[in-house]
Amino acid sequence: MHRAIFQLLRCPRCRRGQLRPDPDTAQLLFGPLHCPECQASFPVTEGVADLAPQPASSALAQRGMEQRLIARSYERYVRPALQRALAAPPLDRDSEYLLYRSLLGRPEAPVLDLGTGTGLFARRLAREPELPAVVGMDLSRAMLEEAVAQGREAGIHVDFLRAEAPYLPFQDDSLGAVLLSHSLHFISDVGRLLLEVARVLRPGGRFVASTWLPPGRASAFVQRRAGLHPRQEEELRDALSAVGLGSFARLRLPPLLVVKAEKPTR
Repeated sequence: MHRAIFQLLRCPRCRRGQLRPDPDTAQLLFGPLHCPECQASFPVTEGVADLAPQPASSALAQRGMEQRLIARSYERYVRPALQRALAAPPLDRDSEYLLYRSLLGRPEAPVLDLGTGTGLFARRLAREPELPAVVGMDLSRAMLEEAVAQGREAGIHVDFLRAEAPYLPFQDDSLGAVLLSHSLHFISDVGRLLLEVARVLRPGGRFVASTWLPPGRASAFVQRRAGLHPRQEEELRDALSAVGLGSFARLRLPPLLVVKAEKPTR
């Protein structure tokens, strides 16, 4: 993890202190990050900072993402299978990335790939020479281990951290954009998440997210039991407006819904 990222981190315990390595260094691969306010300490292993509470979420869908077999086969088999089963018409990987990239605009501060999984889109973003630093955040250890391995194999640097939304462990007004692709339905308290997004975005920063539209009644019951929370466009528009994020735009590719909002400039 590089200084450009860990200098932006805020303690998830007291939510006041700026996390710091000991001793000061430009890059931290192993060792703790300390909070000077509450004296909490968080480990960094292979450059991945672990800021998640213990125990973490136990939702059925999240437990599935913790399986190493799923993580290792996610990009090649699991994600394409979900795309074929859910998307109509399906978006190929390049088209989906270009859609998100166009909506993100030109961030002027680091970009957070929230729910990064194996770092599929974080790696693509990090290849863009005009973009600031990219950081990927996820709760699954297995997914993050695969993300580190994939980035190393591709020769692409992305800083990763393990943390659990809706809290975002970043300083106020520190990020240029937040991308949440195919993960918004994992968040039970969307209002709290959007409050955090509005807090960490710089003025002019953008939030881009995709989720599933709510299914029929029978499928909705199954998805709720699995810990999934699909939402309608109107609910998301109202929730974004309530936290002060404007310039709302959306694209419907049923059952996929893509939304974009922006933090107003002062």
